Amino acid sequence: MTSSFTKISTAVILAAGMGIRLRNLTGLLPKGLLQIGDKSLISRSLESLKNEGIDRAIIVTGFQKSHYHVHLQQLAVKPELEFVHSKQFAKTGSMHSLFVAKNYLKEDFLLLESDLLYESRALNSVINFEGPDVILASDKTNSGDEVYIYGEKLEEQNDSIVRGRITAISKKPFPDLSVQGELVGISKISLKLLNRMCEYHEAHAEFPCKRHYEEYISDLCSKKEIPFLRVGDLVWTEIDDQSHYERALKEILPRLIK
Repeated sequence: MTSSFTKISTAVILAAGMGIRLRNLTGLLPKGLLQIGDKSLISRSLESLKNEGIDRAIIVTGFQKSHYHVHLQQLAVKPELEFVHSKQFAKTGSMHSLFVAKNYLKEDFLLLESDLLYESRALNSVINFEGPDVILASDKTNSGDEVYIYGEKLEEQNDSIVRGRITAISKKPFPDLSVQGELVGISKISLKLLNRMCEYHEAHAEFPCKRHYEEYISDLCSKKEIPFLRVGDLVWTEIDDQSHYERALKEILPRLIK
């Protein structure tokens, strides 16, 4: 059987959000510049991406975009950076951020959110997944702001690694569907899937449009099989509010250092 593995060398980081729930920590800085230990979230991501062989990273900016330009110039270990500005960041969600990056993408890519703290295994698992698309999941974090992946389990490699197909992605409960994991915010996206998502966005977007990329993936699951990969014991957290920040400092960062 022919492998459908594709080498990935490009990443997109969605960093246009205003981070209103973190203002007491960030002030007027974008939340991707939140310091965890001695590094910002986005600099940690970029260093990890470079170490995993990613040569190019597109940063989609919005709120206080100039701070990213200044901050990341000082970073020694990073892929080659390109910045794309989402002018309508204040009234759009993450799908529009991805949409404005469309013309800069000519190959399959990694898609990451800017507010993540995670172990490098998250990237490695997605990069080496055999298939053009995959959405990374973990076991439930009980963070209070979970986005769940519903679907069907197809293969269980061991106690913690499960792969399957997605039927929905949502914060809402679906009693008739099976929860397979929690959305991490790291995915591998093919150009084919990107084009479908962007076509769907053009056809359905009405501004203000606060919908996020995972909602579009959820909508498209009925028309295209999109796989998930659950790494159950993955060490990670998103940082959207004060409680997430405290969890990152007290629980996640010490585990990453160890």
